[in-house]
Amino acid sequence: MIIAIVTVSGVVIHLAGQQTLRFRQNAEVERIASVVTRWTDSDGLSGGRVTEMKAISEILGARVMLRKANKQVIYDSGEIPDASQPIERQLGDGMTLVLAFPVRTWNDLAAPTWVILTGGIVTAILVVLLLASLLQRQWIAPVRAMAGTAEQMARGEWHLRVADTGAEDIRFFAAKLNALASGAERQLSDLNHQRADLQSLVDSLPDPILATDAQHRIILINRPATQLLTLTRPQAMGKNVVSVLNEEPILQLLEETFSKAAPAARDGPPREATTRSREVRLVRNGQRVTFQAVVLHAAGGGALLVLRDVSALSGAMQMKTDFVANASHELRTPIAAIKIAFETLRDVYREDPQQTDRCIQIIDGHIKRLEEMLRDLLDLSRVESPDLKPHVKPIAPGDVFAQLRATMGSMARQKNLSLNFQASPDDESPLFSDQRLLMLTVKNLVENSIKYTPAGGAVNIIVETSLPELPLEMQSRIGSSETGEGLSEGLSPSKGWWILQVIDTGIGIAPEHVDRVFERFYQVDASRTGAAGRGTGLGLAIVKHAVHALGGHLWVESQLGKGTTITCVFPQATLEKEVQEA
Repeated sequence: MIIAIVTVSGVVIHLAGQQTLRFRQNAEVERIASVVTRWTDSDGLSGGRVTEMKAISEILGARVMLRKANKQVIYDSGEIPDASQPIERQLGDGMTLVLAFPVRTWNDLAAPTWVILTGGIVTAILVVLLLASLLQRQWIAPVRAMAGTAEQMARGEWHLRVADTGAEDIRFFAAKLNALASGAERQLSDLNHQRADLQSLVDSLPDPILATDAQHRIILINRPATQLLTLTRPQAMGKNVVSVLNEEPILQLLEETFSKAAPAARDGPPREATTRSREVRLVRNGQRVTFQAVVLHAAGGGALLVLRDVSALSGAMQMKTDFVANASHELRTPIAAIKIAFETLRDVYREDPQQTDRCIQIIDGHIKRLEEMLRDLLDLSRVESPDLKPHVKPIAPGDVFAQLRATMGSMARQKNLSLNFQASPDDESPLFSDQRLLMLTVKNLVENSIKYTPAGGAVNIIVETSLPELPLEMQSRIGSSETGEGLSEGLSPSKGWWILQVIDTGIGIAPEHVDRVFERFYQVDASRTGAAGRGTGLGLAIVKHAVHALGGHLWVESQLGKGTTITCVFPQATLEKEVQEA
């Protein structure tokens, strides 16, 4: 490119020099012609002008000739062997002036080749440098700066702006790019606020929630989900769901959802999201938790996983099923026995008085069992009712003991058991409780102890009132025992407590049964424990719900062959406040 520019520049300069030289020579001829015209006549030079013509030839360094119209030379200054093309001018009277400059004159007057080339090269370089500087300042540098800023913007740095420099077109595109960056920055800010609001919303939900994109990478996870999976949000975000979830049932549900989702048409509207659900059971902290896993396959190819904790509902359903089955079984046995006894009695009541008395005793016993079961079912229904509101009033411990002697004394004497009552020494403080719920609790606990304590044993009922705080052992027990509801909510040990304990010297409970004794219809196998008689299996379930209705806590301690201790702890200060407000 530079060579071409230099060559063209040299040719232009050379032609311009030749043109200038020719112009000068023509000018010289015109001046000489005007002088010679005055020196000539029709016959040639006037007298004495030959010398002047000779001088002009020497001064110009050129051959000078004069010719008539018939080509006759009337004057010639002399031969010039290397003459160039002559220049002619017509004079008056048919005379012609001829000048022939030698080649050296042209060379002397014309610019040297090296000067032309050097000038051309310098001119070309200067032009190129000027153009390069202009191009660099107006186009290249602004375009590179714009490209670098655009790359940073593509990485998310939308706060950057392109400088308003360069050519007009560059400034136009820079303004458009800056406007695009401003709009993207505003949209990104709005999106971040919306994402923060969405994260706060899903964090406030109790159910674990997890969302993935089309590549199965986690893009959203709430706090309950991180707690369930025992990880932090940064550890989960952007990871493949398989590397975060290790629960096979949930992964299978996700895989089925992804594999069976219908692909959306390229140009058509997005397909409706598909939903799949399955009940899964997980083990957390040694406990089995039941979740209803719901997976929503979004139109964009991602998935939304929601785990609804249905442990309570599942447990309630299972409890309901067990309750119906157990109640049916428990009712079927006495009804069948009564039916058999009645049929037998109808056939033999006149012929066999002894068999008649036996059948009557069977009928009487099972009727009493049915009455006891129905009573316990009614009591259980009452204490389980969410509308149950304890009627709290002060109760003297002595009144509780007196009522127990009246109702349970004969039962203890029949088994030759010692029934002992003990209150806090020198403590006449009343108990603040619901009398019906309290007696229901004490009666069932004592009756259960009497049934499972062999003859000659003892059942001790201990009450301690006005405790400002519980022993440390009991405080730790409360955290791991059945938790009360309602009145005990927000209670601290500094508000005061009272304690009820029923301690027997009975057969005890095996460790594998201790955690289940408060279930409905659950009974320890009498064939292995040696217990005589059967209860309804509802007594301790009634006790649990009655204690919870009073805002209390309870737990069991037992050793086989040594006896059982059931401890109930009640928040006396809260119950006392209920009385004052009433």
